[in-house]
Amino acid sequence: MRVAMLSSESLHSVFLGGLGAHVTELAAALQRRGHESHVITRRKDPQPDYDRIDGVHYHRIDHRASADDLDVARWMCEAMAQRFRHISAEVGGFDIAHAHDWLTAEALRAVMSESGVTGILTMHSTEYGRDGNVFHDGFARQVRDLEAAACHHADAVIAVSRFLAAELRRIYQAPEAKLHIVPNGVSYRAFDGAIDPAEVKGRYAIPPPAPTVFAPARMTVQKGLDLLVEAVPMLLADHPEARFVLAGEGPERESLKQRIEALGVARATVLLERLPYPHYLDLLRACDLVAVPSRNEPFGIVVLDAWSAGKPVVATTAGGPREFVRDSVDGVLVDADPNGLAYGIGSLLADLEKSRRMGLNGRQAVEDTFNWDRSAALTEAVYRAAAR
Repeated sequence: MRVAMLSSESLHSVFLGGLGAHVTELAAALQRRGHESHVITRRKDPQPDYDRIDGVHYHRIDHRASADDLDVARWMCEAMAQRFRHISAEVGGFDIAHAHDWLTAEALRAVMSESGVTGILTMHSTEYGRDGNVFHDGFARQVRDLEAAACHHADAVIAVSRFLAAELRRIYQAPEAKLHIVPNGVSYRAFDGAIDPAEVKGRYAIPPPAPTVFAPARMTVQKGLDLLVEAVPMLLADHPEARFVLAGEGPERESLKQRIEALGVARATVLLERLPYPHYLDLLRACDLVAVPSRNEPFGIVVLDAWSAGKPVVATTAGGPREFVRDSVDGVLVDADPNGLAYGIGSLLADLEKSRRMGLNGRQAVEDTFNWDRSAALTEAVYRAAAR
């Protein structure tokens, strides 16, 4: 099949995070399965308009900057639909158009209407979840309206977890017959290789013997880093040598910094900006465990990253991780509150040998189950069912 992915980001264009990695890896895996993969995405200067990478055709569009994300999405979708028309005329049409999240939903609707192409939508999260399980008005309501419309006009809707699929049914009345579950994958071999944990910890003034908890996440209410900060004093009472590394960017950064100071735990807490990918890999491999304290976690790609690095996770039950983290086998599942996080993290800090064994179990899980070839096979099945 000839497939056009419509995405606001990828690893080979504008790149923001998990969605971009998902699109890039899925497109390459579909190409390996014999499909013709095209990705229509935003251009990052000074990139060319077209590239072929890992067999995948990358078509990059120019885009405008604006403080209004709705304007950005509208302009981007118009440019994507136009590029889709041009490419379609050149190659003889597409079998599938596959959009990712609300930012490209209007482009999907346009190309479906114009060409009759089968339209697939992958939802990676919802605005409700990103807002920390709150229904805000204004911008948030407009985004929710776009998400709801997209779930109804697509021929099939892929959710990355059962948790997210249930949220789509509950909030948007997404038709059951259209919904499919395709978990994320991870390129686990990228996490291989020897490092010196002491050297990596030293970059952040962490003593080499200090047990280290790493929490990489967007600094938003949804991701719950404030819950982790509130748990730190409880953890230091039993594990005074422990260190906590929080890395990311977002609107909650300043309030997190202030709370760390107010609690008197600044000596044990390292607050970092979003890390370049190589530094992110290094910290995953150098830490002892990874915390995922989210209030709402549609899937939890960071869990797969942690396991790829051989590290166990402490994750809340508020989302996708509860579907695949095996409690006390490759991680610990806890309530989304400071007491729960303190209990789960403390149980691993108290037995680092058990923690290491759990991390190895996680690595086996990604090798067996959460690889991109499996995700591509499941996605292909959705394509074939929707195109019938």
